[in-house]
Amino acid sequence: MSMIGYYLRAGEDTVNKIREGDTGILFGEENDRNLACIDKAWHAIHYVVTGCVWDIPDDNILGHLVLGGEPINDEDMGYGPARLIPAETVKLLHEALKPWDEGFFRGNFHMQDMIDNEIYPVMSDENEADFFEYVWANFDELKKFFEEAANAGENVIAFLA
Repeated sequence: MSMIGYYLRAGEDTVNKIREGDTGILFGEENDRNLACIDKAWHAIHYVVTGCVWDIPDDNILGHLVLGGEPINDEDMGYGPARLIPAETVKLLHEALKPWDEGFFRGNFHMQDMIDNEIYPVMSDENEADFFEYVWANFDELKKFFEEAANAGENVIAFLA
């Protein structure tokens, strides 16, 4: 079974509905334009931007990009509950992401370290150039997504399904 990373840009009304248990709206048609998918690249992205396998470093706001946020309710989305990243944190993440262009990302991308640390979904026989392009493309989309959310003053709901 795959672990796919999803993000939803959400205003307070949507956040409140999900808090009350209406997680069906995460994939509802009304939210299609606000939903982003980073496929299986979520763990590799976390590792590249933090250097940590699972931890969220106290001194690095980017630790909250993939694994941060507080559970919004108790419903298991497949790999735990959806997590709310409040609008204030979304803005901080957007600012922290600004210097992360392709060259900077590549400088922090260490394939052998990811293999050694069993970062999902990398495999030992993975083509490094192809895997980099896959992770970079998903990261770049996530960066744009957080820019849009920050500019709109929105919260983000992150989850693995």
